Amino acid sequence: MTDARRRKPEDEHVCRRAATQAVGQGLREQIPLPQRGLGEDEIRRAYDMDDDDDRRPLRAASHVRKLINALSEADVAKLEKLLSLKPETVAWVDAKNDRELKSLDGAVDFINSSRTAAKVLMWVCGVAVTFVTGTVALAKSGYDLFALLRGGK
Repeated sequence: MTDARRRKPEDEHVCRRAATQAVGQGLREQIPLPQRGLGEDEIRRAYDMDDDDDRRPLRAASHVRKLINALSEADVAKLEKLLSLKPETVAWVDAKNDRELKSLDGAVDFINSSRTAAKVLMWVCGVAVTFVTGTVALAKSGYDLFALLRGGK
């Protein structure tokens, strides 16, 4: 009979327990135990989250979280465009009251319609100049053709 078969069940239990303790002791020496009171950086490292990770929990006030959750990607793009303006422009818009901002909206609408009208007028003038130039060129060609047929020149 081998040694394993001759052992008593209590002896196997003692051997397993000793082996488990030895492995546990070796692991403790190789892997440091986490410290109590981990900071935010250690928690991020533990969860393998970097600064740009969207899984990071928000620690802002509830009204700020509600605002952030209500923003769509299009709204965020608009805010980024507004924030990318010159600081002087942002300060100028910030200094305006509601009445001035409404009149500013009217001014923007007027400028947009004026630009549209200017584009239409440019097309009309371009077509008119092209028509007059074409008519003059056709008349001159017709006059030259008529003179050729008469036998002149």
